[in-house]
Order: sequence, then C-alpha cells, then structure tokens
Amino acid sequence: MGFAPVGEGKKFDLSSVLPDPSELEIRDWKGCDTLCIEKIIRVPGGRIPVEPCGTVYEVAAWFELRCCGYCPDERSHLAVAGFERKGEYMFT
Repeated sequence: MGFAPVGEGKKFDLSSVLPDPSELEIRDWKGCDTLCIEKIIRVPGGRIPVEPCGTVYEVAAWFELRCCGYCPDERSHLAVAGFERKGEYMFT
C-alpha cells in the first residue's frame, strides 16, 4: 500500500514502516485453497509519518500474484496484478 499526503507530509509505502516487510507476502498461495485473500497487518505506534496537526493521506493498494516464487526470484513470473484506490484517511 502507498500513502501520498494531501498537503504537507511525507509519502511512504507500508512496507517501509513495518519491522518486517515480508509480513505483506503470502508465499505458496494456491487458488484452489481459497478464492479470497485477506491479510491483516498491525503497524506499531509511531511508525506513520504525521505532521504536528495531523496528515491526510490518499491511500492506494496494489498486488501481484506470481507463479514459481516471489518478486526477487528470477524464475518467477507475474500472473496477475491489480491496483485500487482506497480513499483518504487522516492520521494524527
């Protein structure tokens, strides 16, 4: 997920504020196991960059489903990719 400030603030990707960015990965997923993927990620307090009076962010999510590995694997290949705007959210 990506966060772009509306006005003052710092843009960032969710992976850059997590202690372990691999939490965003679901490895070895098979479509016959489930047709729905939901992944809940808890972000530790103080990790989201916020201006003194709060910051409004436009949020977008993107995903990739890859065959034979994950993004850094040379043998993997992209099967499906997607993108969705998630709206605006204010952090204080």
